[in-house]
Amino acid sequence: MTNKSQKILNIQFLDKFILTKDLLPFNDKEIIELDKELTEYEQTLMNPEVEKTLISKNELLASFAISKAERSNLTLAEAKDVYDLVVNNKDYDFIAKKIKLGQKLNQNDHDRLEFFNIVKVFRKLNSQEFQLKQLTPAFIKSLHLELTQGLDIFYDHLGEFESYRSGKWRNNDLIRVGSYLPAPHKIIDKGVRELIKWLKKDFSPTSVAIFHCLLYALHPFSNGNKRVCRILEHILLRTLKINTKNLYSTSYYYHIEKDRYYKHLLYSLERKNLNHFTSFALEAIVLSIISVIKTSIEVQKDNYLNNFEIDDKIKMVLRPLVKREKIQFKTLFKIRGKKVARQTFVTYLQKAHQAKLINRIQVGKAVYYSLNLEVVEKEVLKNWIDLAKKRFDYIPDEIKLAI
Repeated sequence: MTNKSQKILNIQFLDKFILTKDLLPFNDKEIIELDKELTEYEQTLMNPEVEKTLISKNELLASFAISKAERSNLTLAEAKDVYDLVVNNKDYDFIAKKIKLGQKLNQNDHDRLEFFNIVKVFRKLNSQEFQLKQLTPAFIKSLHLELTQGLDIFYDHLGEFESYRSGKWRNNDLIRVGSYLPAPHKIIDKGVRELIKWLKKDFSPTSVAIFHCLLYALHPFSNGNKRVCRILEHILLRTLKINTKNLYSTSYYYHIEKDRYYKHLLYSLERKNLNHFTSFALEAIVLSIISVIKTSIEVQKDNYLNNFEIDDKIKMVLRPLVKREKIQFKTLFKIRGKKVARQTFVTYLQKAHQAKLINRIQVGKAVYYSLNLEVVEKEVLKNWIDLAKKRFDYIPDEIKLAI
């Protein structure tokens, strides 16, 4: 252990975990400032309709992403149907009806009920202000209870079903996460109490990321731990006045980058080194903030394309330019040319250029196209992406190619 590395807690089991803060890609002050800049942008430049769309979309996608943390097979379309039930204050009574008819329940029934619970909890927590003093072991158990309510009924219907024991700490030491052995079940209650006490003394974005990792390291529940960790992370960041409008979700980033989420989490658990997961969690916050600006620009570009008076077939060809700043001819043709002859494709581009819908950019022998639309956020997005490139070894292509 180097001089710069430090233990986080001095209690049994958790005292093995270390952190080297100097190696983290962003510090707390930078994270808070970046979110503050996003808030100022939202107040001064964001179209209210765009904001409303982002909030609604994020609530659905964040809930969907949290369900995917437990390997749910639910499709987004199926999730949307369940989400609409919650929004319209309707009960999910389909399972009760099947049981009454003597029908066997299946995995899809489980995934739908699981998602119904997640959306209800997520919407409730987003609608009220959470205070740090409310974070207690009892609150965490009640959160697990709400998230997993009714799911143990599937024990008699699904093979290899792992009981949830809703709202109760794990009562055995049979759990394994890869090759990682979680904390002995007898120290869970004390471990959670000490972890909460530590967080309350040093409450910051970095500490929230550490809390996420260490709570999972304890693995307090038999099943559903990732769900609990992700929702707690979300509400704790908002308690720090980060993402107060619910415009983005680290859980959705974890879902998009799920292989890297599990890899970094497992690295931290196996090596007892919190830097792996904490760095990834800070990456999730920063790139989620950047994605709000990116999505706002995309909405404006999409509206611009939809409202332009030109043949819909031409709009279809140009649709990829909504998500990317510019695209080379051969790449655009590869994406959209499957159902269009090459000469027809070229003709469409010529007509769009003549109508001043798109720009044609010659770079050496290569030809690029972009939508002929200037948005004020473009420079902000470029600066933020450039900053992220300096700090992170990895940036998703969909963000890198946005500028």
